[in-house]
Amino acid sequence: MWWRVRKRVDFSCRWRTYRKWLKTITAEELASPVEDIHGPLAKRLDEALSAASKDWVSADDHLSRALRLVELTYPAIAAALGDGDRAELTENWAQQRSVSVRDLLLQLVGPGAALSSDDLATVLQQRSTARRAVRLQVFGVDEAALASYFDQIEVPNVPPGGVVVMLGDFGSGKSETAEAWHRAEIENLIADEQAPFPVWLNARDLFGQTLEDAVEQQLGPTWRHGRGASITVDGLDETNDPAKAQALLEAARILARTYTSIRVLLTARPGMLSATSTEETAATLLTEDAALKLIESVSGRPHSTWRWTTDMRATVTRPFFALGAGVMLSRDEAPHGEADLIRGLVEDALRKGTERSAVTSGETRPVLKKLAVALTRTGKDGLLFSDGQIARSSRLVADGPNDSVRFSLPIFQHWFAAQAILAGDVPASEVVADALSFNRWRWAAAVAALSAQSEDAVDDLLGTWVAGNPGAAAWVTNEAFSGHRDWRTEDDENLDAKTSGARLLRALRTWTEALGPLAGGVLPSAVVRGPVGLGVTVSGHHIDIAFSTSRSAADYVTEVPPGVHPFVPDSVPDWRPWISGGAPQGHAWPWTMVQKRIANAMDERLSTDPFLGAPDGIWIQERRYDLARRVLGRGRSSYGALPADEVRDRAVELFDAVGRNRNAGISRSGSPVISGAELEDLVSWIDSTAPAQVASHLPDEDVPRPESGWVWNFYSPRRLMEFEVEVYGRACEAYDEALAHSFIRLGWSMPSTVLAPFGVILEVQFDGPDRLGDIPLLTAMRVPMALIRQVAPPGPEAVWSVSRRAVITQTSREQATFWERQRAIREMIRSWLAEQSRESIGSLGWVDTGADDMSNVRPASSLAAGWLSDDLKSLGLGTGGSPQLR
Repeated sequence: MWWRVRKRVDFSCRWRTYRKWLKTITAEELASPVEDIHGPLAKRLDEALSAASKDWVSADDHLSRALRLVELTYPAIAAALGDGDRAELTENWAQQRSVSVRDLLLQLVGPGAALSSDDLATVLQQRSTARRAVRLQVFGVDEAALASYFDQIEVPNVPPGGVVVMLGDFGSGKSETAEAWHRAEIENLIADEQAPFPVWLNARDLFGQTLEDAVEQQLGPTWRHGRGASITVDGLDETNDPAKAQALLEAARILARTYTSIRVLLTARPGMLSATSTEETAATLLTEDAALKLIESVSGRPHSTWRWTTDMRATVTRPFFALGAGVMLSRDEAPHGEADLIRGLVEDALRKGTERSAVTSGETRPVLKKLAVALTRTGKDGLLFSDGQIARSSRLVADGPNDSVRFSLPIFQHWFAAQAILAGDVPASEVVADALSFNRWRWAAAVAALSAQSEDAVDDLLGTWVAGNPGAAAWVTNEAFSGHRDWRTEDDENLDAKTSGARLLRALRTWTEALGPLAGGVLPSAVVRGPVGLGVTVSGHHIDIAFSTSRSAADYVTEVPPGVHPFVPDSVPDWRPWISGGAPQGHAWPWTMVQKRIANAMDERLSTDPFLGAPDGIWIQERRYDLARRVLGRGRSSYGALPADEVRDRAVELFDAVGRNRNAGISRSGSPVISGAELEDLVSWIDSTAPAQVASHLPDEDVPRPESGWVWNFYSPRRLMEFEVEVYGRACEAYDEALAHSFIRLGWSMPSTVLAPFGVILEVQFDGPDRLGDIPLLTAMRVPMALIRQVAPPGPEAVWSVSRRAVITQTSREQATFWERQRAIREMIRSWLAEQSRESIGSLGWVDTGADDMSNVRPASSLAAGWLSDDLKSLGLGTGGSPQLR
């Protein structure tokens, strides 16, 4: 049988020794799995042949040769057996060059094992694959699924005799980049049998031994004799000991200078050790596009991230967090908004490895919470030296300027600040104290609201915030709970019959008092009028809600009387049904239910209420002019002055026709209803002010016989520019009025106030491919008044509004500078906001629309209502539908 083996190898050995070894194989060993027994048998054979011949030992790959003999021996044994035994053995003995066999053999022989380059590379590749699999295990994906990401990793250049320290904060992909370099060195080993030996070491495993000894344990002495080694030392920051990390760097420098062909790559977070500028290299983060692709490759479907904040988009450029985001988004219940994503990413990170100590250590957690509070309040760490060192022991922080510390990612700061809010270390009222405080705390507040573990905790937080500023509270509630369902499933807990009524009443009363003059029309009138009797009945997930129409001295809660139902509103005297259906998901359901009702009613309020501004401001002026135009039967697109005496006479006739009833309504030819009260008020205004004309305050048309009948064609280009700039200038004033009157309780929380007082830069295009059909194209951008002179178009062609709040010029999209100019203005606004310590919740940019505002019955009010609607949608107090003023 031995001669079968001899014919299949291209090297010689002491075949007598081989035959003696053959006789030592036991039946039990023959029955063992190939992967388990080949290694021990090869070791035994190699020892025997080495003892028998110096020539055998002199071969660099004598261990691999012994393994090859063992692999050939097994089929030779099978060939000598009968057909049945042979079939059984052949099935059990795989002839492939098993990676497991080589790995076990390397472990058995130890340092200096005389494996061929191919065999050693096979083992090292398997170990690399295993390490990467362990790192990916927490994300539930395998390497093959992320091949496109791993393939694009840029391998660092480590020259012979060189030391490179790759620096990157937690989650930046240092280990994967180092693994890519290690694999590249393995490929070099396969291509060149004299290439340096690749070595992978973890920094945590090096203490108690020198770096040189650790390399020796893997390679034996061979690497010292000119062959060299490509050494990876991963995770110096995981040691949490800067002195030891620095000592490892020094050892790497010495090793690289002492022996030939030594390359060393170390990974650490910034501030952990002191490397030279030539040694340092930064871990390359993902681009936003690459991060999104990685998220989608893990989640299995595309996701829109355009609403993510700058902080969140920056977070997922770190591969660890992109993977985490992808995993969360792949679940059946994806994260409920960005706040939930922040919480999930941080808590997933804190469950793993050394980061767990950040929440389990009684020493570290309070310091990190203190750090988060100080950074959120002041932007400075505020830590004593000793606390600073404790903070540095966590991989969640990094060194800042002037020996300060900061969190390596803003989401860590948000999370620990949220814990401080929940613990009462930070008063909840501080979150909504003013615009500056809110911008600092808002994401921490959203995470805190989402993380509150009891109904009482949720009610206390949201109640405090709604009372402090309902707009800010709405934003927090929207970010924390907007992804929650409006209904409950069988997996959700039942409503509490004892507490549901009181909680809902608290939410209704808090919202009503907080909104002030805005509450009417968006919340039930019974609650707005004063103390109310609230009927609440719950059964499982179902809730019935009704209001008593009887006046009460104080708010109270009771069961809904039998028979009260939305389909039969007058079935029970003194009670009116409000809602009958399933309650929303989650602990915060009373607050989200009320907020959603407000949001649904807000656009209707903007469309129908002409009294949102000052008593004689833009809103009233436009409503008055529209009434005057309608009582005279004039066209809605005409903005010429109307004779006041004719308007008065016709208004008196109409008011008399309805019996001078202020509550009566009049509609002519399908037009919106005019109330008797408005007619009487119009007459009273004319009598008290004695105007000769009712003015629109807008330029009138100047083309009596246009070529076509479109409303904008009744205006010459210059007059159209004058009209539009005046509309936008007055719209700016109308927005200010509404904010000072109807929306006064929301105040600074309205997103547009970060620009306030603002003006508008307008550009009109009368021809070109970008026109909206036949409508001239109008581009509008709101800018702070502090900047309007800087960004306004120069030259005499520019037209300014009377208020100097708006300026317009004619332009063409064919101008190469158009888009650059728009982007430059936006960047100028962002810089100005940063200087003013302001942060925009809404979007900054320009809007393309048609220059056809003369078709609106109240053009300036319509624009202002649209801006208000956008603000309210950003806060979660509006649906974003365009208000249609009537």
